[in-house]
This record gives sequence, structure tokens and C-alpha cells, in this order.
Amino acid sequence: MAAQFELAILTPERAVFEGKVEYVEVPGTEGYLGVLAHHAALVTALADGTLTVRKPGGDEVRWQVSGGFFQVAEDRATVLADEVSEEPA
Repeated sequence: MAAQFELAILTPERAVFEGKVEYVEVPGTEGYLGVLAHHAALVTALADGTLTVRKPGGDEVRWQVSGGFFQVAEDRATVLADEVSEEPA
């Protein structure tokens, strides 16, 4: 089993997701960025694109995000997005 870390996906209106994950990939302004547990601390702006989350056990969930910021610190990642919507199947 892969190491896990806490992830929160938030918008000004609601908490979209909060829980443990194995991996998250976000659309940064300089390209897509993947994060695993124990990643170095960082803060970056988000671009419009697909946010992918791998939950414990391997299930993946995707959302469309529009703008905002992504922060990683002390084995916790936070997506502060302007908008988040479920990605069509």
C-alpha cells in the first residue's frame, strides 16, 4: 500500500473533498504537478484543468478546477480553487 497524506479541496462556497489520498495531480500554471506523501513544501497557482486524486485502494476521482492555489506542507495538501466541478465520465 502506498503512503497516504491528507488532502482538502475547497472552494469559497464549500468543501468538495477532505480525506486521505495516495496521490494528487493538479493543473499548475507551469504544467501538471503530481504529489505523493512526504512531498517538499510548496505553493503554486492553479490553471484551468483536471485535478486527479487517487484514493487508498487505487480508485481515482477527477474534477475540473478553475483557478486558485495549491499548497503542500507537512504531509497535507490543500487545493483552494475558484470553482470545482465533477468531470464528465
